[in-house]
Amino acid sequence: MTFNIEVGYKKIKSFNPTDDIFESFNTDINFIHNRKSFFENFSPITKDSELAKFIVHSEWDSSAFTHQLENGNFPLFSIVMDINLGLKQIKLYEIFVMTHDAYQTEFVFYRDEEGIHIFFHLKYEGLWYDGNKIIFTRQVPEKSSFVVNTNEFIVALQDFINKLQGYLLISYPEIVKDPLVKRSFGYDKRFNDLFSENKRTNIIAE
Repeated sequence: MTFNIEVGYKKIKSFNPTDDIFESFNTDINFIHNRKSFFENFSPITKDSELAKFIVHSEWDSSAFTHQLENGNFPLFSIVMDINLGLKQIKLYEIFVMTHDAYQTEFVFYRDEEGIHIFFHLKYEGLWYDGNKIIFTRQVPEKSSFVVNTNEFIVALQDFINKLQGYLLISYPEIVKDPLVKRSFGYDKRFNDLFSENKRTNIIAE
């Protein structure tokens, strides 16, 4: 398999269940295709760049797109929920967004006949990284420089879910019993249906 997902959940020192479990266990996520990291070509926006005008001045020092990136960063079980209940079911010409309300960035996935196009987006600013360069557009770009075969992509998603669940069952079996964790792995049918109806998606007309 030439595509895999790297999620640094083994770096988390403690998996003690808490009331805010979705907020507590933050982790990095990256995508590797043909041994190339999605963020390999990421070059931060500098103040003398043409793209600098799209960064709000007051947010310059804290903007994700003005710092070197090696991965994205989101709460672990939010990632699991987005993958398990949404991204694995991505339809042709559909857009799926992986993010968290408290974060300024998001991964955006778009499926067409070629495969799954992956983008990293700075919310509300129209700045997109496509696996090769940062561009500005108010719409989802038509094509990413990082495109993965759909079947291989879905297999890699399931492989990640299986490995994480296996790791937790062996290393932290108590956390798998947490209702929110069980929900993120798809064991709450009523929630699954609700998530499916309200997932962060959009359909691009053929």
